[in-house]
Amino acid sequence: MGREDIGSIEAGKAADLFMLDTNRLEYVGARLDPRSILATVGVSRPVDYTIVNGEIVVKDGELCRVEEAKIVQRANNLVNKLLSGMS
Repeated sequence: MGREDIGSIEAGKAADLFMLDTNRLEYVGARLDPRSILATVGVSRPVDYTIVNGEIVVKDGELCRVEEAKIVQRANNLVNKLLSGMS
């Protein structure tokens, strides 16, 4: 990003960062000034990768530490149960 004050990405160092695939329609032009992507373009979708303390916690847009499909299914079941009790 052209900044000297925010450290480096190297083996053996902890890292907290996220990454986006900018080959999407909503990011057209973002490569012209990557530093301004958050302020001018914004990020309204899940990110592609997130690394916390050097560990990947989001990979290919999905959480790594939990089974998202099971959580979604359970949440949808709970919403259906709640809504069925309202009628």
